Parts: sequence; C-alpha cells; structure tokens
Amino acid sequence: MKAKLLDLIDAGREKEEQALVPFVDDSAPESPGKWTAKDQLAHLMSWRQVAIGELDSARTGGPVPDVSTDDDAENLKFYAQTHDQPARVIVESAAGSWDAMAVAVSACSEETLEGPRPRYPNQKLWSVVPLNVYNHVAQHLAYWSWDQGDEAGAEQAATWGHDLAIATFPDDRTRGAAEYNLACIYAQRGMAERALPLLERGFELRPDLREWAKTDTDLDPIRSNPELVALLS
Repeated sequence: MKAKLLDLIDAGREKEEQALVPFVDDSAPESPGKWTAKDQLAHLMSWRQVAIGELDSARTGGPVPDVSTDDDAENLKFYAQTHDQPARVIVESAAGSWDAMAVAVSACSEETLEGPRPRYPNQKLWSVVPLNVYNHVAQHLAYWSWDQGDEAGAEQAATWGHDLAIATFPDDRTRGAAEYNLACIYAQRGMAERALPLLERGFELRPDLREWAKTDTDLDPIRSNPELVALLS
C-alpha cells in the first residue's frame, strides 16, 4: 500500500503543479469573495496539512488535528488564514506540503496505514491520502477551470481523478466511490445529465453510498431532479 500511496502523491503533485500553480499570482479576485488560483491552491494545501497531521497522529500517538467536522467552517478559516499571504509564500508552502505528505507516508508502517484514521476511525488511515491527492485536487481543478471558461480543462481534471482512482484501486468499492465523486463534480455545476448515470453506477457498486447521497450537499443543485429522487428512493 505504501508504494501505491507514494505514487499517488507524485501524480497529484504533478497535476497540481501543471494545471494550477502556473496561474497563481497576487491578482485580486474578479469579484469579492470569489476564489483566485492562489486561494484554490491554499485551500488544497491546508487540507493536505490536516491529512499529514492525521498520518503523524496515527503513527506517533500524538494529538489529532483540531479540525471541525463542519467543512464549510474550516474552509472559511483556511481562507482567512491564507488569502492575504503572497502568492510566492503559498506556492512554496504547497510544495512543502507535498514533501511533508510523502515523508509522513514513508514513516508509517504498512500496519499503521491499514489501521484506523484518527478523525474517522471507521476508515483506514491510508484513505486520507487518495482523498487529498486526487479526489480533492480533481474537484477543485475542475471547478476552477469551469470558472475560467475552460470546459475542456475542467472535463480533463474531473476525469483524471476518476481514472487514477480506478487504475490504482480497481475493486468495486473504489470504483463505486470514483463514479460517485465524479458525479458530484458534475452535480455541483447542475449537470444532471452527466451526474445521474455515474450515480446509478456508483450505487450499483457501492449501495452504501445511496444513504450518504440523501444528505450530501454536493448533490443539492440537482436534488429536485425526478431521476435523482427515484434513485434515492
């Protein structure tokens, strides 16, 4: 497992540095509150730092990262902490977070990686790595590309995460999650025609995701779609 995780870290870092980092500068947002490339990078970096804290906590028995289960609240906190930092600092810190994640994974034994994740003990520790090196990266690269009017770039980013997940972990459980995660990216843009077939396949592979989907805010933009209502019934 460790070798797979380190390969994923390399792949996620390469994708982020190719598709997002070149656009990071100190430009003001187009409108108040809208995230710039710098804000997107800082957000991804901040959650990677939380993941590193979880890895270290599981390995050493040290404190678990003090992070709320309310992701929206944490996102606002991370934004406030990083928004006014210079682009140069954010780029350097993001690169450092990739280095630190590789070190944290390398320091863990295979047994530790298969053990419980500190913040969510029903999950295995190793699951925090894919979450932060391709799921999250693919999601935000897609959203950012759409905001720039780059439909092709958004599509490529979204499917990159999906395809990497399936290539690395071709079991039904991971395939179901990959279908579901890609569906959520399309749902957030209101693209029901793209999201619904993916959700159907995801539920076939991972029936437990149907219950999660009933309250998942990522699906709210298409929540009233009759086909989705039927899928969740």
